This record gives sequence, C-alpha cells and structure tokens, in this order.
Amino acid sequence: MMPPLVSVVIVSRNRPKELRNCIRALDFQTHRKFELIVVTDEITAAKLPDLIPIERVKSAVCAEANISKARNQGVALAAGEIVAFIDDDAIAEPTWLNRLTAPFRDPNIGASGGFVRGRNGISFQWRAEEVGLDGTSHAIAVDQTTVFAADPKRAIKTQGTNCAFRIDALRALGGFDESYKFYLDETDLNIRINQAGYSTAIVPLAEVQHGYAASSMRGRDRRPKSLFEIGASHAYFIKKYDRPQSELDSVRAEQWARLDAALARGLIKAEDVEFLRSDLEAGIAEGSLRDHGRNSAAQKQSKFLQYLDTSGVAEHQFVTGRWISRRKVYAQAKEIAKAGTPCTAIILSPTTLFHHRWFHSDGFWVQTGGIFGKSTRSDPIWTWYRCATRVKVEQADLSRTR
Repeated sequence: MMPPLVSVVIVSRNRPKELRNCIRALDFQTHRKFELIVVTDEITAAKLPDLIPIERVKSAVCAEANISKARNQGVALAAGEIVAFIDDDAIAEPTWLNRLTAPFRDPNIGASGGFVRGRNGISFQWRAEEVGLDGTSHAIAVDQTTVFAADPKRAIKTQGTNCAFRIDALRALGGFDESYKFYLDETDLNIRINQAGYSTAIVPLAEVQHGYAASSMRGRDRRPKSLFEIGASHAYFIKKYDRPQSELDSVRAEQWARLDAALARGLIKAEDVEFLRSDLEAGIAEGSLRDHGRNSAAQKQSKFLQYLDTSGVAEHQFVTGRWISRRKVYAQAKEIAKAGTPCTAIILSPTTLFHHRWFHSDGFWVQTGGIFGKSTRSDPIWTWYRCATRVKVEQADLSRTR
C-alpha cells in the first residue's frame, strides 16, 4: 500500500529559532511524502525566507493569538489525506510520521497521537490519556500501538504537539473550534471525533521531544504569566456541552494549587498570585459569553507541495566521542547531516551525570551524559559500564525511533 500524502502543520508565534530547528529536523523524516504548512504571526512571516526553504513551504499569517484559528488556516491549505500537527518548539524523531500515520490504513480511524518526551529528551512529558465528557483527563496505560473505538462515556486525548487527523473527518467536523483560543482546543476536537464514531490510535513510538519554550501564557520554567484563556476555555467548554457551573470550582481549585506551587518554588511573587487569580476570573466571565467559534478550515484550492525529495533518507548514523573531543565530534556530525544523512552524536564523560538528548541547530541529534550515569528515571544512580558498551546500549535504545 502506498504511504499517504500528509500535510504537516506548524503554528509559530514569535519563536523563529525554535521554528527553524523544528523544520530542520523534519528534513530527516523516513516518510517522505509530506508537505509543510507554516502559520505564523506577521513579524515571523517577514523572517521566514531567512529561516526555512520558503519555496518548498506553504505559509499563512494569523495576526490573532488564537491557536485554533491558526490551525484551521493550516488545514484550509492542506492537500494531504492526513493532516499532522507539531509545535514549533518540538523536535520529531525521524520515524515520527511513518508511525503516526500508519494506523490510518484503517478507514475507521479518525485521529492518532504519539508520546511526547520533555526538555531533557528522556523523561516523558505525556504518554496516553482519556478524557471524560467533563473535559478532565486521566492517564491510561499504553505500551504498544492501540486503537480505541468510539465510546459514549469517554474520548481518547491527543496532544497538539504530536497528533494527526483524517482530513475529511476534520473538515466535516468544522475543524478546531475557534472559541478556544488557547487550552482545551484538542480536547474539544477529540470529543467531537469520538462522538462522530471515529476510532483513535495511540502510537507510543511516534515520538517528539517538546522543548516547552516560553510564550505569552507561560515562562520557559512553566511560570504562569496569564490564566485568562484557561478560564475562558473552561467556561466556554461548560457552556458548549451544557455542563454544571459547579465544575468551575474544580477549575479554580486546580489553578490555585498551581499558583501555590509556583509561589513555593519562587517562580512567582505574592502579588502575582493576586493578579493571576483575577485574570482567571476575568477569563471565566468572558468565556461564558462566547458563542460557537466561526472556523476557517474550509478547503481552499491548493495543490500538494512536496517538501522533501522522494528518494528516501539514508540509514541513521551515530558518531561518538568523549566530552573533551566534543567539538571534533560535532563537526563530524554536522558534515554528515549537511549531506542529508540523519545523525546522532553521543558524547560521554567518565562521570555519573544524568543523560540529556537534544537537537543541535546544525542539524543533528545529540546525547550527552556520564558513562556511569542514568539515561532513564528507572536506572540506578550509578552503573558500571565500559564506554564502548554504554554507547551500544544507548544506540540500541535510540534505534527504536531513529
């Protein structure tokens, strides 16, 4: 069976460096038949020719800070059978699209989602969740590709930084509801996909690493800057699905606990807590007045614009070295990546340092850490390894997604 044509949509707002890295990593996807659609703010749009191969990318401008509207603009330009979403501060593993889109061979599947690793590239930020009709999510255990049939009591949640949808289903449902400017946007769509009778697949090995970059809503350290849209989205969700108003008390309690934790960690001050509580209440008041959002996901006349050549990508290469020789190893990895071959540089030191995985701006992946250090949270603090043996262990683990 021929691989599907996929439209990859990235929404980016005031994060040009992260956008460039995200797109650079997509050069090494093993699934080659995809087009790339970038929706940005006006300032970033002006910089695009200096950031990315603009002649191979479809683009649009969304002046408003509204993630649902921006995604719908991307969907409107899409010419693929499947539309996939990734955030601008995320890095996709090379096998991401292959794995994420594979379940769509089943015509009953309307959505799929993968696992998300956090900033260190090792710990999981998100795995799999179900969402109740009250919008509350709960973790579920998934260790292999699993298809969940539509269920009247729950939906399966996908994360906006790592998800895909059958485009005909997405358009039939009106795309994302633009009254969710930020927060609960994917949850609402997941519920509607479920209500329409579509199955959802969770694919653990369809991985991305999410950097959690700063935005107008939060700091890089997850310090909350505004709770307005969180309050507004919750209030609108309750109105849209005719939920009891008492559920807002749970929202308040959750967000207040979040503020108390941030205050205890020294991320915010007492006066910030007062402002953010008021901001949440203002959002709740405004959200309760919102009507069903007009959407811009209607299909436009748009031909499929192939982003990569279809000749395939070379087998992933690994280069290794000690910390003292890292510059030489990085230079080697850079040349390999420049030639179009995906590459990971593994740099180890004779220490027990915890491992860290990331994507270098020169176009290759990096893993650093101690020869005797932890590379998963379940590892002991110290484990004896010879350097060559440790490299083989890490290569074997990385090869699952690369």
